[in-house]
Amino acid sequence: MRKTILTLALIAGLAIPAQLFAGESSSPLGAEGYFAGALPPPGFHFINYLMYYHAGEFKDDKGDEVPIDFKVDAVADILRGIYISDITILGANLGWHLIVPLAYQKLEIKDVPSFMAVDESRASIGDIDFSPFILGWHTELFHFVAGFDIIAPTGQYNEDYAVNIGTNHWTFEPAVAVSLIHPSGISASVKLMYDIHTENSKNDLKTGDQFHLDYNAGYMIVENLRLGVCGYYLIGLQDDEVDGSKVSDSKEQVLAVGPSAMYSFNPGLHLIAKVQFETIAENRPEGTKGWLKVIYSF
Repeated sequence: MRKTILTLALIAGLAIPAQLFAGESSSPLGAEGYFAGALPPPGFHFINYLMYYHAGEFKDDKGDEVPIDFKVDAVADILRGIYISDITILGANLGWHLIVPLAYQKLEIKDVPSFMAVDESRASIGDIDFSPFILGWHTELFHFVAGFDIIAPTGQYNEDYAVNIGTNHWTFEPAVAVSLIHPSGISASVKLMYDIHTENSKNDLKTGDQFHLDYNAGYMIVENLRLGVCGYYLIGLQDDEVDGSKVSDSKEQVLAVGPSAMYSFNPGLHLIAKVQFETIAENRPEGTKGWLKVIYSF
């Protein structure tokens, strides 16, 4: 019961990490998949991610549904520019990227005391993500990427709102990815990320460190068309803190799995569609996420 009351308080906007648009506290889960570890060739590349998320339930620290009328819907258009240089470091190409999310989210909470009820929506630029370096290595079958992302608190945030697009804190995210691309048509990729969050100065909340990964395995069934399975996994490694005090049993967890498809029009233009169904969620919404992703190389 104590945790349920705390969860309700968090949902009502007293201390919840912002950016509910994908249910996560910083970088969007499940964005990467096909060829995540294969850095593109030198030049400028653009990726547009269109994401829709819906959840009709909120899970507590034991994975049980909190008995409230809960619904969150969100749409995000995420713009990512990547530049890969001819500079090599330790045999790897050096590159940089900038990610700008534009998001809308609507949150409804009913069947709770009136002071906890929510019916709000917001639209805003989100927290901008930039990388001071990305390194990519290539072999005949395997491809590797290592990078470091910095997520800046540029998104809309107001401590009096239940719905916020931004998080009002910095996140530092080292990441590595690997892809297997086999001539037989088999491909497999995984991207591993570790999130280090700073404190939100508006509500004295510090989200604990988190580990998450995106994955995809696929097969080219006909020329230029790949079908596969994709998803993501998130686990909190530390409890959150409010005003320096730990909030027990506040670590998040979620696993998502679903189908994916990739069609390559030519070497410089690819379209990816995928749906991801969440399960075993703890301390967060549990829902469904859909992606439409366009990759274009200039």
